[in-house]
Amino acid sequence: MPYVRDKAHRAASRHLLGLSHNDLHPVLDRGGRIVLDTADQGQQAFQAMLHTCLFSRDREHPLDRMEGRSFPDLLLYFGGLSSRPDRLVLRLSCAARIARFLLPTQRTNDDGTIELTGLPGLRLESVGKRCLVLRHLPTGSCLELLDTSGHLRRWDLALLDEPFERQLLKNAPLLTPTETNLAHYWTPVACTPLRSALLTRAYLWWSCWGHEGTTTSAHRPDGRYCVRWANGRTTDEIGELLTDSPIAITGSTYTPPAARGDRGVLRLDDGLVELDGPGAHPDGG
Repeated sequence: MPYVRDKAHRAASRHLLGLSHNDLHPVLDRGGRIVLDTADQGQQAFQAMLHTCLFSRDREHPLDRMEGRSFPDLLLYFGGLSSRPDRLVLRLSCAARIARFLLPTQRTNDDGTIELTGLPGLRLESVGKRCLVLRHLPTGSCLELLDTSGHLRRWDLALLDEPFERQLLKNAPLLTPTETNLAHYWTPVACTPLRSALLTRAYLWWSCWGHEGTTTSAHRPDGRYCVRWANGRTTDEIGELLTDSPIAITGSTYTPPAARGDRGVLRLDDGLVELDGPGAHPDGG
């Protein structure tokens, strides 16, 4: 029965993505089917860039230079993620505080070099009672930070205007020359749609405490990125969920590792991302 099957698929999707009933409704199309991915190339490019930042080790990403929390530390505030037709929504505690680490700032070092931290091209578009809307100038993409407490804290909002010896770019109408030189971070490549799709399904990793998920270089000459993680679901489990489940990436295929020490390969059209996680569980499950 289609209705029963669709209801079961929605329940499975909620479980796999950590979504509430309220979170699920905006990602359903008119036919009641789950839609996790955007066709907008600009939104894909931004989400792929954000995926690389959030799947990084402490301070290893070149843009992760803000004093205080690092990019992976921001997941300590994570409460949920969902894709909307025109934006990506992150539910977070202390949403305004997180915005401070994502919005770009820059400073000139003693040797004359300019150091930029945060996501180049990201700007603060609006502030509501419980959310901030950020806009990425080069791609036109949108990121909404929704505070799980129901309101934005005044102290956290005040931090957005505190320069900390840096130039604030959150309201700059144009890209700075330094930001323009970092365009490779959001320039689309073959695997951009795939990496964007991995971000909307990131809860598959983030649901495990201490997952240690990172993005590294691929081994294959026709690949650029590999997602590695130490704990949680196995490589094959992730590969199967991404290609054959209610939250599968439409059109994607998965090739398991050929031997111990090899990596799985996730493909979508001409793009690929290697998957390198734990092997089979000790009990064989």
